[in-house]
Amino acid sequence: MRMKIEADRLGCSTTVVYLLWYRRSKLNGREWGVVRLILDSAGSGARNMAIDEALLDSAGRSGADPVIRLYAFEPWTLSVGRFQRTEGVVDRAALDGDGIDLVRRPSGGQAVLHADELTYCVAIGRDRLGDVGKRALYRMVAPLLIRTLERIGVERPRSVSTGRGGREDPDCFASVGEYEIDTPDGRKLVGSAQMVSRTAVLQHGSIPLGPANRSIRRYLLVRSAGESAATNIEEQVGRRIDFETARSAFVGAIESTTVVRNGELDAFEVARYRELLEKKYGREAWTARM
Repeated sequence: MRMKIEADRLGCSTTVVYLLWYRRSKLNGREWGVVRLILDSAGSGARNMAIDEALLDSAGRSGADPVIRLYAFEPWTLSVGRFQRTEGVVDRAALDGDGIDLVRRPSGGQAVLHADELTYCVAIGRDRLGDVGKRALYRMVAPLLIRTLERIGVERPRSVSTGRGGREDPDCFASVGEYEIDTPDGRKLVGSAQMVSRTAVLQHGSIPLGPANRSIRRYLLVRSAGESAATNIEEQVGRRIDFETARSAFVGAIESTTVVRNGELDAFEVARYRELLEKKYGREAWTARM
């Protein structure tokens, strides 16, 4: 029945759907199935985090397809991890003075300055990932990120097998976590974080297109012992890569991996994100909870 529904959605026969699933839907032993792709516009930090969590809730529904959302932040936004302190760490006056938003993510990890980047979100039901859902999703997404970077022109990006760097540093890009993406000389290129619910897993991350995210030090009260060794797309390819070009590369990487159907937020997701925006991400009580 599900294969017939997908055939109708894609406008092809069930045989074609089966062959596509069989030949293209396996990645590291895990099945993507048909992926719903959402190409979203730029939005505020609160809106983006509300939508990501709404997609997490949606992905946990029975029979839901995995979803990948590509988007950006406007205005620039400093996001902090779900359990990260802001008091004594984040310079709110500096953020306000420069017109930069502050938002607390549903995921863990450290602070990220979302400035001039391509942002991705993946949400998938835990029934597709087995008992090791969190690591399984990292392993599934890493090849997509590597293919995206290769399509842009980055040479030999790699997925890190073991984390390194100072976890006490409040800057996400000051350390490299397991399955994050860096360069052969050890410079972090993509920062990612996850949230796991009873029914689904969310992973979202930042792909800096230029050096703007290094300005994060201006907005942190806790100073690093040294300069971040992180890099960005512009440094790696030697030219400016705009948002549309980077997003097209990501879309190509997805389409080379599995079956894709273009989509948008459904009625459940719209209602849920609006609720989260009003009751959680749009409130200071959530942002400054720690």
